Amino acid sequence: MLADPVDPKLPKTPIFVTARRRNTTQGGRLVSGNSFHKEHWINIEPERLDRYQRMFQWNPASSVLYQLADIGHGHVVAELGCGPGYTAVEIAKWVGADGHVHALDINSDFVAQARRNAEAAGVGDRLTAHCCDSSKLPFADESIDRLTARNTLIYVDDPEATLRECRRVLRPHGKLHAIEGDWPMMVIEPVPAADWSALVIAASRACRTPDIGRKLYPLLRQVGFSSIEVQLITRPDTEGRLLPMIESLADFARGSDKISDVEIDDILRKIEQARAVRSYLFLAPQFVVAAVP
Repeated sequence: MLADPVDPKLPKTPIFVTARRRNTTQGGRLVSGNSFHKEHWINIEPERLDRYQRMFQWNPASSVLYQLADIGHGHVVAELGCGPGYTAVEIAKWVGADGHVHALDINSDFVAQARRNAEAAGVGDRLTAHCCDSSKLPFADESIDRLTARNTLIYVDDPEATLRECRRVLRPHGKLHAIEGDWPMMVIEPVPAADWSALVIAASRACRTPDIGRKLYPLLRQVGFSSIEVQLITRPDTEGRLLPMIESLADFARGSDKISDVEIDDILRKIEQARAVRSYLFLAPQFVVAAVP
């Protein structure tokens, strides 16, 4: 349930997303329905939550992804899809004592963790964590200076409606900042392109808009944003840094009927063999987009 609009300054208290989950099955096969893209974030098993605590730690190398956001001292910032809150805590340091950060997530465990992490980092008085989805943000019109989302819009029910809602809460000179992938644009060696494409197509049941990266610019234009800036950033992975993401895609794919477990295991085996002889390469481009209402 969504909270009523609040004063933005008012303080309140390997990635393995397993598709072989405790879920309804028929004939031994997972049955997910149309809400799986949301359900797998609302209900996360304890072992997966523990895994996210390690995965979502703030990495200083990620700072380049946030340059377009231009977050500064005194800003009121909302982070959509905050996870355990590590990035929100870092942003709370950027905005200083005169600013405030709202960390929003659909998962109640993440929200509780974000609050604990903020307190542990000494910024609990400048971070408010909210449990809600993107359909209605708990803020008054034109009350937020910056709204940022990283790998979140790919999962929302209606990206256009979510972007309109973001525009509603942003101040006239505020800024929406989105960091999103585009699954069909991922490139991996030495897996044959057709095999990798089959895995990605099967795994795409886990998100609403797998190619959200390329769609952000036209969507932002459509809902009335202006001064839209787009960057495409990727850090080639040759060591295995992004293996948790690959395992996540594999697990999502296992719950579909578009690729067999044998085919998935063969893909993973090729990747491990390539890593062993240092011929592995994985590119997962990120669209970084900033827009003014």
